[in-house]
Formats: sequence, structure tokens, C-alpha cells
Amino acid sequence: MKWYLALFMAAAVITLNLLQANPLMLKDNLRLAEPGDYLVLSCGKTLTLMHIYGKTPQVMTIEEIAIPERKQQKTGNWKDWVAQYAPGNSSWVMYEIDLNTGQMGHYYSFTKQNWFQIPDSDNFISKLLNLKLTKIPDRMRKKVGSNRSSGPEMRPLWHPRMIVEGKPVEGVEFDAWKTDWPRDGSDLSNKTIEVYLPSANQGYPAYFPYWLQINGVAGKAKIRIIDSGKNLHSPMPSLSTLLQATGT
Repeated sequence: MKWYLALFMAAAVITLNLLQANPLMLKDNLRLAEPGDYLVLSCGKTLTLMHIYGKTPQVMTIEEIAIPERKQQKTGNWKDWVAQYAPGNSSWVMYEIDLNTGQMGHYYSFTKQNWFQIPDSDNFISKLLNLKLTKIPDRMRKKVGSNRSSGPEMRPLWHPRMIVEGKPVEGVEFDAWKTDWPRDGSDLSNKTIEVYLPSANQGYPAYFPYWLQINGVAGKAKIRIIDSGKNLHSPMPSLSTLLQATGT
């Protein structure tokens, strides 16, 4: 039985190493998103609602509405806010993402009523979608509570909060991943990015990080999801309708 146990342990270690070695790309995860899904991101003093407006096998259309945190709606929910044309918003845009390349296509600003081309150097989303993420082993992950001076590590893993339709969901486990931003001369050049995605088979959207942390910048810049949900409907026309109307 000893040889069998040793063989089993060796196979388990090899399998674990292979799983950790396999990189993850968010552009592949994005295929799991469904029209009507939405996430509300908090970064600095701005909240951004990201809505999956539409999807084909090749292209996903994403709608983003930003609002200063100080103007966040005090009553109602995010669906009602969008249906009422997002009062107090500072920016409202819609763009396409090529699901094969992760590149951004048509980009329209409802705020400025015009089409734009986003330079690659400013295209955070496209670059993030194409970065290869490596899973962080549990022993290297953030833990809850203060570190003991001696003895085995007993602290539980830290997980970000999961909020769905305005209500916290308990017990959701997350996997932690990391990558290095390419040396592109930007403020993020060669910085380490850590992201947290819900672990598989829990029934929650795992195509965009619920927590993103950029190490090596002042204050460790963070992006976190403060709400999420499904079945959101936009009052805005589709990009194809806008293309026909503007003759672009």
C-alpha cells in the first residue's frame, strides 16, 4: 500500500502544478458573460456600471456608465437608475470587444454624441483581457487577521465581498491570480496586478475580477465590484443602429 500511496501523492502534486502552471486570460472568460449581466466597479472616487449589452459568437458589446461616488443614487437600484437615463452620470459610452483578440472595436460616447478611437496606450480593458494570469498558491495569498510569530499558519484565506442585486452573499470562495503589466512606458509599466475571480462552479459571474489590485503604485490602486446582477435593460440604441443613423 505504501507504493500506491506514494504514487497517488506524486500524481496529486503533478496535477496541482499543472493547474497552477496553466495561465488564464480574461478574454476567454468573457465568453461566459450573458446579455443583461452587469457589474458596478468602484475605483478611486468613481463608480462605473459595466453592462453586457449584447453578444454574438465573435463580438461582445459593453455599455459603461460612470458616476462620481458622491452622486451615487440614494434610492432605488441600479436597474431603475439606468432605466431613468442614469441621472447624475458623468460619462456614458458603448463599445465592442472582439472575443477572439480582446481588442476594442467601435466606440461611441452618448455623453459627447460622437465616435472615438481609443489609442492602444490608453486601452486598459483590451490590455487586461490579453494578459496571461497565473494562479497564486494558497500559501502566498492574503490571509485574514494578524500573523502569528510562530507555529503553523492557521489563518483563513482572504476573500473579497460578493454582492448580488444589492445584497451580500456569504461563503463565496475566490481564486487569486497575478500578472505583470507589460513594459509599455505607461504608469502601469511592469507593475504587478492581482485579481480575484469566483472559484468555478459556484453560479456567479467569473469573467471579470471582483477585486483588482495594482502593486507598486501609490496606495496600491484598487478596483472592486460593489454590486452585480442580471437582466438589466438599457434605454440606449445599439451600436448598429447608431452606425446606420450616423452613416459611419
